[in-house]
Amino acid sequence: MINSICVLGGGNAGLMNALYLKASIPHLDITLVKSSKIGTIGVGEGSTEHWTRFANAVGISFIELIEHCGATIKTGIKFENWHGDGTSYFHSLPEGYVGMDPHTGAAYSMMRIIGDGIKAEDMHWKMILEDNMVAEPLTDYYQFHFDSEKLNAYLEKLCTGRGISIVEAEVVDCVLDDAGFVKSIVSSDNQHYSADFFIDSSGFRRVIASKLGATWVDWSAHLPMNSAVAFQTTDQDDIPVYTLSKAMDSGWHWRSPVQGRFGNGYVFSDQFITEDQAIAEIQTHFKDTINIGRKINFVSGRVNKAWIKNCVSIGLSSNFVEPLEASSISTTIQQSRLLVAGLWNWHRNDSATINEYNRVFDDMMLNVLDFIQLHYFTQREDTEFWRWCKHDIKMTEFNKANIENFKTNFINQIVLPEDGLMSLFRIYDCLNWTQVMHGLRMFDTAKIKQLYDAQYGAKYRERCESNIKQMHSSTTDGWMKHKDAIALVKQRLKGIEYAL
Repeated sequence: MINSICVLGGGNAGLMNALYLKASIPHLDITLVKSSKIGTIGVGEGSTEHWTRFANAVGISFIELIEHCGATIKTGIKFENWHGDGTSYFHSLPEGYVGMDPHTGAAYSMMRIIGDGIKAEDMHWKMILEDNMVAEPLTDYYQFHFDSEKLNAYLEKLCTGRGISIVEAEVVDCVLDDAGFVKSIVSSDNQHYSADFFIDSSGFRRVIASKLGATWVDWSAHLPMNSAVAFQTTDQDDIPVYTLSKAMDSGWHWRSPVQGRFGNGYVFSDQFITEDQAIAEIQTHFKDTINIGRKINFVSGRVNKAWIKNCVSIGLSSNFVEPLEASSISTTIQQSRLLVAGLWNWHRNDSATINEYNRVFDDMMLNVLDFIQLHYFTQREDTEFWRWCKHDIKMTEFNKANIENFKTNFINQIVLPEDGLMSLFRIYDCLNWTQVMHGLRMFDTAKIKQLYDAQYGAKYRERCESNIKQMHSSTTDGWMKHKDAIALVKQRLKGIEYAL
């Protein structure tokens, strides 16, 4: 039985995992070892809907995120200029859609194709206002943008308040016992920190995992990006309710709004553009001179084994996929859930649990890889980078086997299930794929409509199309602005009356 755990790393992954373990297995004695000398990557500031599972488990409210973490609401991602013609598409949340009849995910997914042109970012915001702004305005939601530093500080405060010991130390090594299990981790001043079990959230350094023999599985042939520059820009009159992902000459630009500023970056491949050229290109999109705050080089991939002996790698130490869909926090949450399911009664002779954890982890990460790669299947050929994506990118086995079939026969829910055991720890399902494939103009729309009618009937389609027409006729005039909604939450926290 595990009684003590040592978490190495004070970034989001380490703090979130410590909180999740303590909430799920209260008897655990948890120590988190972190070093202020080692910064966090923090290039992305967005979550997915999986955040709800973590927040509910550890008792974090929407209000606390607004107050302490600079959080704003995220309704999805707006993909701009991925066709090279200035047009955009929207990947929204798989949590239902305003005006839609409750039905199966397949019906909803097909209807997204029939309903081409819906202003998804506006309509989802309208749904938030209608559902959450009547009795208790904005008291609950499930996807956000965060100020990474504020989120980290808040999570650390929660850890301390819940009995998790936080130690400041720079860990440089680990000690293994005669059987190859981790006995302790060692700081630069030769202090040893022992535990029954260890979590390696030391980022790209992989201090413990590398000592246990973990190796990196390189996905460069499948995903083109390996570099990024990050910077901040000033606030605007209102806060967008989405992340912007804008295609550039050799990659894409992200923009994530938090309270008081925007987090920005250019993710690119140094095979096609230098860092200086990337900075010069992104500067052309801004009037004011940008100041690059961070430069990151990375190799997309995962470790060959996330759980080895009495240690699990979680966060950047276990995987890094370019931040196109904000999958990093999601994979951390899913790994934490999976670990709790197997750790509570694990013992050193239990290799079956380790093997199953690694199998599910591999499946989860391949799902992320397949989905992120999907975004690069555009028809653009206007730059060397986009020509490479169209003609030379190495398709994953899943995409090679299924994409052509999906285009004309829709998405097989045995292959991409929306619920059930197979999809329990996967990040992306049928609905996610449908929205991106539709946005990339990959479907044979006429054929999909025929399938829709055959499966659900013309009357259901007519009712759906009627709802779509109503959405198109909707106006955003008079809707509360995002910035005003955030101010409302803060004023209510201070007990100030605020009239809608």
